[in-house]
Amino acid sequence: MFDPSPEPIPDEELEAVLTAALRSSGGQLTRPAECFMAAASARHLVDRLALAGLRVVRFPTRRLT
Repeated sequence: MFDPSPEPIPDEELEAVLTAALRSSGGQLTRPAECFMAAASARHLVDRLALAGLRVVRFPTRRLT
């Protein structure tokens, strides 16, 4: 029938996804430094998105019956 409505992603989950995406495997930084930089950048991006009034939503997967 109808597609399910998109659901907002909580800021904490968005931050975790962005942190994982921002980690590089370039080897130029130590692992702790890389994790810190990724987490700080992710938090900044989440804050700036919220300040701009933007929300990230997830579209539930459709189940075929």
